[in-house]
Formats: sequence, structure tokens, C-alpha cells
Amino acid sequence: MQDNKVHMKPPKQQAKKPNMQMPVQQQKKSNTGKTIVIVLVALVVAIGIIVALCLAFCSKDNFYDANSIIGQAPYKTEEEIQEELNRKVEEGMFNISIASVIEFEDGAAPGTAYIENVPGNPYVMQVDITLDDTGEKVYESGGLKPDSYIKDIALSKDLDAGTYQATATFHAIDQDTLEEVGQAAAKVTLNVLN
Repeated sequence: MQDNKVHMKPPKQQAKKPNMQMPVQQQKKSNTGKTIVIVLVALVVAIGIIVALCLAFCSKDNFYDANSIIGQAPYKTEEEIQEELNRKVEEGMFNISIASVIEFEDGAAPGTAYIENVPGNPYVMQVDITLDDTGEKVYESGGLKPDSYIKDIALSKDLDAGTYQATATFHAIDQDTLEEVGQAAAKVTLNVLN
């Protein structure tokens, strides 16, 4: 009899690889932690942007006209300046000062207006100029602190050559709250030469 033995090799044993997968609960915790960190970073960035915008746009300094010059308008005599300094303005009262005729080389050129907030005024002033015939606003200043003036102004609309009757409205603004407390108006003439 013939020996029909088949020699079989024992199966190879594979080396066991370490299990690199985290348990499902650990993965969820890890993903949740990453999400919380991302949300917190986004929240901190958003708060930073809001604070920066508020500081840039909510500041009282942005209210004041960048073209204003500290002091009395230079066309005044020493006596007029001293008179202004000596005048005591009653609470709730204020003085306004602007050139009665403002001349512009053309509708886009600046004109000398000498808009002034005299030293005795207890309020910040903000000035609008509107055309009498249409009511259209052609100039708006920023805030003007007491004892300062704006020499030259530029119109917000390029007016054609001609003479325009207008009204300058002075808005009295409380220095602490920046709320309007009153207003006064003066008639002015705008002369556009070309």
C-alpha cells in the first residue's frame, strides 16, 4: 500500500498589527473638543472685530471736523477777539458766526466760509448749508469744538455758475452726550464764479 500522506504546511501566522483605531467614544470626544476650540477661536476673533469697529466708528473723535483749526478766525481784530473772550454767554444761549457771502471759483472748488464756534459757546457746533429754493443740503460739517473754526468748505454738490441764496443751520450739540440741544440759522449767499 502506498502512503498517500499529504504534507501540509501549518498555516502561517500573521503578525498581529496593533489596532490603530480609537474607540468610537474617544473619537467623538476628540472631535467635540476640536469643534469647541474652533468655535471659541471664532468667537474671540468676532468679539475682537466688533470692539475694533466700535472703537473706530463709535468714538467721539470721529464726530469732530478734521478741517477745524483751534483758535479765533484770523480776520478778527485784537479788540474783537478780546470781546469774544470776555463775553459770558448765558446757559442755553450760543453765538453763531459764518461769512455772509461765500465765494467759490467753481462748483467743485473750496470757498472761504469762516464757520466759527466762538470761545464763549458752551456747545459743540455742527453746521448744514441748504439752498433756499430747493431745500437741498449742499454742505455738512463735522463737530466744531468751542474756540475753533473752519476756514474753507467744499460743497457736496457741484453747482453751476451763479448766485444761490442759502441758509446755514448751526446745531448746538452737548459736549458730553453729543445730543442736539438747539439750533440757530443764518442767511448766506453762495457765489459760484465758473
